[in-house]
Amino acid sequence: MNEEHGTALKTFHVLRRFVVVGTLSIGLFSATLASMLSGFIEAQMLQRDATVSRNFVQSIANSQHIAEAFQTGDIGRSPEFAEFFAHIAAMPDVLRANIYTPQYRMLWSSRPELIGQTFPDNPELVRALNKEIVVEISTHHGEPTKPEHMLMDTDTTRYIEHYAPVLARDGRTVLGVIELYRQPLDLLHAIRSGQRLVWTSAVLGGTCLFLVLVGFVRHTEQALRQQQHQLVEGEALALVGEISATVAHSIRNPLGAIRSTAELQAALVGDPDGVQAQIMRDADRIESLVRTLLSYASPSAADTPQPFGSTADLDEVILRLVARLQPDLARQDKHLRLDLHPSLGHLAIDPVLLTQVLQSLLTNACEATTAHGRILLRGRRRGHTTTLCITDNGEGLHPGQLKAVFRPFYTTKSRGFGMGLALARRVIERAGGDIHLSSQRGRGTTVRLRLPVTDL
Repeated sequence: MNEEHGTALKTFHVLRRFVVVGTLSIGLFSATLASMLSGFIEAQMLQRDATVSRNFVQSIANSQHIAEAFQTGDIGRSPEFAEFFAHIAAMPDVLRANIYTPQYRMLWSSRPELIGQTFPDNPELVRALNKEIVVEISTHHGEPTKPEHMLMDTDTTRYIEHYAPVLARDGRTVLGVIELYRQPLDLLHAIRSGQRLVWTSAVLGGTCLFLVLVGFVRHTEQALRQQQHQLVEGEALALVGEISATVAHSIRNPLGAIRSTAELQAALVGDPDGVQAQIMRDADRIESLVRTLLSYASPSAADTPQPFGSTADLDEVILRLVARLQPDLARQDKHLRLDLHPSLGHLAIDPVLLTQVLQSLLTNACEATTAHGRILLRGRRRGHTTTLCITDNGEGLHPGQLKAVFRPFYTTKSRGFGMGLALARRVIERAGGDIHLSSQRGRGTTVRLRLPVTDL
């Protein structure tokens, strides 16, 4: 095969673009959603725990009557306050407890060194003095980041900070603020478990969504590519129909004259050698082929049913075609070998059209080989399916050519028209079969036809 002609169809790689864009967008969406849900779970669980702790502190404050100790700041003579603080210090998972007055002064602390100090630059304390329950997770590495964190145990790297306002019995006046440093391992473990579940669900959900959309886009891309090929093929065949109509008009007139002359000659002088009869048969075959191609190449040909009772005997078609081609092959010093099982069956197709398809495929195989070339036509039948393989030992095709061989007007031959394989595939598929071509550069080409057959 010599030179490659034709222009490749422009293909939009929808799937490739979607994989890139979809991975980024779905990944970003899943990560954002998981981050928001993780933060929401953490905030809600911490806030709920802080609210429970604050209610517990408030109930103790109400029962111990400690309002006076807060107001006077004299806690040394208040056994109620000592009992109140003992209850606070005994709360589960408490690392440190501090008690502030409304003047930002530390009234009591589990670290006596801090008692009496003032911490005005504490936004969480300010919010708590405005009746807000404040909770946050603090991380401690080496030196403290806030003044009130001094003297914290350096082994404690992660803890929860609660600021719980203590209200008077009227529920409006803030007596002080209880600051608790807690390390509730069960709560932190539950938060981490919930966050892992959210991230795992986001990853799995995003992956499933991505795979489903990839499958949908892939199916859509294949459908679009098929429609694109069908559109190009339809336009090409419509052009073939117009060309065929013009050429047929020029062929039929001299063809009719040739047949009439042969009939007249046979009637006048007889036809002892059968030459005139052969001329008439060939003229009829050409006329039938032109008529069939015109009908096939028309835009509505794909919807045109086969003529009633139109079937082709595969054995007969193949043997007649080979007998007609053998002289030309012998002149070119090329060998065609047959390996056919008996009774290949009948195919629901016009015999002339099937002959044209097989002749086109055998001619391609012949043109692909050089002198002393070998062509094998093999036929096997299994049940209601017959497989025909036409193999040559020519130069073969490279992968780029192999993808385009069934495209209308695509050819690798310098004098080719590029419609042989396109028409062959259309004919075979309309008959209910399929055609496949495989090739290796330097090792030849094989065309495989799978045909639905019956016994008559």
